[in-house]
Formats: sequence, structure tokens, C-alpha cells
Amino acid sequence: MLLLSIMLSTNIFAQEVAWEQIYKLPATNAFHIASNGNLILADYQYDFTGGIYFSEDKGQTWKKADVVDYAYNIFYENDEYIFAAGNACRVARSNDGGKTWELLSYKRAVEDALGEEADYSVAYALTMHDGKLFLGDFAGGGIIYSEDNGETWKQTDINALSYGEEDPKLGKRPVENIYSLASYNGELYAFGVYFVFRYLPETNSWETIRSDSNFMAVYTIYQGKLCTGRSVMNYSTEVPFIETLDENGVWSAIERPEGTDDNNIRAIYASGNDLFVGMQQSGLYYTNDGGENWSTLSNGIPYSSGTYFTPMFIRADEEYVYLAAYEPPFATTSNSGLYRLAKADLPKVTGIKNLGMGNNSATFNGSSLNFSNQAEQAAIYDLSGRPVSVLSSGNSINVDHLNPGTYIYRAKVNGQTISGKISKQ
Repeated sequence: MLLLSIMLSTNIFAQEVAWEQIYKLPATNAFHIASNGNLILADYQYDFTGGIYFSEDKGQTWKKADVVDYAYNIFYENDEYIFAAGNACRVARSNDGGKTWELLSYKRAVEDALGEEADYSVAYALTMHDGKLFLGDFAGGGIIYSEDNGETWKQTDINALSYGEEDPKLGKRPVENIYSLASYNGELYAFGVYFVFRYLPETNSWETIRSDSNFMAVYTIYQGKLCTGRSVMNYSTEVPFIETLDENGVWSAIERPEGTDDNNIRAIYASGNDLFVGMQQSGLYYTNDGGENWSTLSNGIPYSSGTYFTPMFIRADEEYVYLAAYEPPFATTSNSGLYRLAKADLPKVTGIKNLGMGNNSATFNGSSLNFSNQAEQAAIYDLSGRPVSVLSSGNSINVDHLNPGTYIYRAKVNGQTISGKISKQ
């Protein structure tokens, strides 16, 4: 038996165009599009033999910058410089679009907290807030800031970032590991492994506002909301896919693509009304209507290579969407590097709740999906977005060959796009 219903929940559609790999870089880690248009990449070589690479011609040619490698994890740009944060308390700084760099250090600001371990620190978080450059140390060095573009650094209240009981070996309480810092709506937020904090500038301290971070490691600002994703293995539809914070301080969520239970978001990025999400294993997704409808964007992305393939950063300029993807240095494949997709090729799916009304509709007769008027285009997809049946002629799609399960249809009927969900018993 085949049941039919108009889609009133989150939809997912397939995408036919494919990503193009424009640069192969083993262990690709961080990515940035400079304000002057330069593309900038960093890799994560365990022996620190990598570095920073830049392209001045949209990725056609690349050069390696002359800067000592500290496995840079993130780039951040303000009005004067591009910063790159890495290991061993090192921050690199460029004032020419990433071509040349100078090295800075924040070691003095975290020595009291880390001691000899300062040489093994790592930073993933950088942002500007209230005219200051803030950096989050992942190794327990706290959150520090600079008022002179990284020349000198000062600590915020590290005790406010501490938790639990005192560690007898360390003689102090452990300090939260900071993944990201977000300046949003006049406030500064810090996301750690366990907690979410809000900065209190009057006391240079931090307020714990959530104790269920569970690796809220990535964020973007989309449709006026701060949107966060959890970068950890977590398969459950009970866990919010993307958690959002609005200007009134209210937490909510963006619904997941239908049929998915993966919450391991490694890359998230908003460009205008477009939102892109990169999962470690299950694919790339895209929405342009706030998550009401999702499209898969995984064509050309080698998730099936069997190697630890991870989307790291998604960014966009006026022409392209870029994806920086990681494979470990020992990988035998060449999937690590920079990919791009033309913005003009992105699917535009909006207003699905109003589609399928009026004289254009779909019905079934037990073995086929039939459209009320001539269908110019029509297809049925499984819940991963893979097409399983397409219209060959007329206004009917045969479904006898489909296995029991839930499927999605999308069709252009009499010039109007309609969508729905079918469930074969």
C-alpha cells in the first residue's frame, strides 16, 4: 500500500551539480577568504613541516608563505590584519592578504595557568569583540585578549572558566577547553567541551549560561541568530541538530534534514540566506529557507573513500562556495584539499508548505504516483536524497519496484513545483 501526504515538515532534496577539487593539500586544516580576495589555507602536519599557503588568482596557482609552521587551526581577519592561531602559544599575523606573516606569542599570558605545558598549547578560537582580539586556549590556558593586535595579551578571569573538584596532581581545578568564541548582539560567548559562557566586561569574568555544550565547536550567524553545531559523534534525533540563540536571548533549534540522525557537524557557514552544513560522515547539506527544506550537496565529495575525511571550513565569495576538507597526513588518497561549487548552481527551494495547492496535485493508485496535470519534471528520492525513480513519460511514476519505506517526491506540474512524501508499506 502506498500512502501520500503533502510535506509539512523538513524536506530533503538531491543536488545534481558536483564539487570541483581545485587544490590538493595533504592534511588541509584551516581556510580563509581574505578581504582582498586571496584564498588562504593551512595544513596540520604532525611534525610541523606544513604551513600557510595562499592564492591570488581564485585558486589557479598557490604559493607557500615564508612562516614557521605551528599547525594553524583558524584564521581571523579584522580591519588591519589576518591572524592565524596555532600550537605552542603562537599566533601569526599578516597585513598583506596572507602573503607574508610575522610571529607573535601569548605564552606570558597563560604561563601561570599552564606552566611547562604552555609549549604544548593549542588554540581554535579567535574573534574581535568591543575593539579587543580574544583568543580561547584549548589546553586549559583560559581566554585571553589583546588590545594591540596581538603584541601583548591579558587574561580574563580563569577561575570563572574552571569547574569540578581540585585535581590533586595539579593543585587546582581543571579549566574548560575552549572551542570557539562568538561576538553576537553586543555579547561575547565562549563554547567549550562542557559549558557555554557569556563574558562580563565589568568584572573581566565569565558567566556560565549552559552546562550542556557537549562539543558546541562550530558556529555561524544566520538570519539574525547565532547558530551552533556539535562536533562530536552523536546519533540521535533527540539532540537538536543546530541550536540557535536569538537577539532576545532565547535558545531554539533549526530542524534537521528529514531521515537523518547525525549531529556531528564539523563545518557550518551562512552566506546571506544560504546556510551550509558539513557533517563528518553523512554528507553536506544546504538550505535557503531557515531549515524548512534541505538539499544534499555531496556530489564530488569523497565520503566513501574509507579514510578519515572531514569537512573543516566552508566559506563563500560572490561566485563560489568553498570547502576545505581534511584527510590525515598518512592518507593514501588525495582527497584532502580545497573544493568549490558555483553559487549559481545552488538549488533554490522556498515556500514548500504552499506548494501543491490549487489545481496541481498528486494522487496514487496503488502502483504509481500520478499528477493531476502534465508533469514537465518529476522524481522520487530516498531519504538520503538519492533519486530512485524518475518520470519517463506522461504524468505518472511507477513505484512497484520500490522497497517498503518512506520516500520524497518533487515535481514540476503545469509550471508549478509541488512536493510530498510517500510511504510504501
